Amino acid sequence: MGTLSLAISGFGIIVFLAAMIPNFAYMLLAPQEQIEDERKKSHLNAEDLSRDFFAFFLVAFVAEEKASIVYLIVAIVFLLLYYLTWMRYFKNGKKTEYLLSPLGFVPVPLAIFPNIYFAFASLYLNNMLAFSLCLIFAFFHIKEALKEYKKMKEEAK
Repeated sequence: MGTLSLAISGFGIIVFLAAMIPNFAYMLLAPQEQIEDERKKSHLNAEDLSRDFFAFFLVAFVAEEKASIVYLIVAIVFLLLYYLTWMRYFKNGKKTEYLLSPLGFVPVPLAIFPNIYFAFASLYLNNMLAFSLCLIFAFFHIKEALKEYKKMKEEAK
């Protein structure tokens, strides 16, 4: 692990924004009742805090050297899978169930894919602070998504 310096990481900003593009589209194009349901859930919790700290460390710290390009390639693959999952949602009428339903054998892909993307991007950036916080965020984010998926399945019965 290289030394981290407090500085703005241009690549860290790009990494973060690349995953936010579908979220911005969601905020603009999703049915109003879905947006209102999301707003009702808003409260400060471990998921939100870990996400915010992760984003800060991703953007505010720069390593002297990047790690292996393999990490970047893996990150891009998971970013593309994340985009594919969002396309499924938009293509299928913006139905809530597509936000949580599995993609193949992957449960809650909109929670899993971006976290794998962020983890490998953090490894590529040689930013172990961001990587550590990404793992904490992933735990809370995936746990919450699985809980919502289970609730959705029970309501559908």
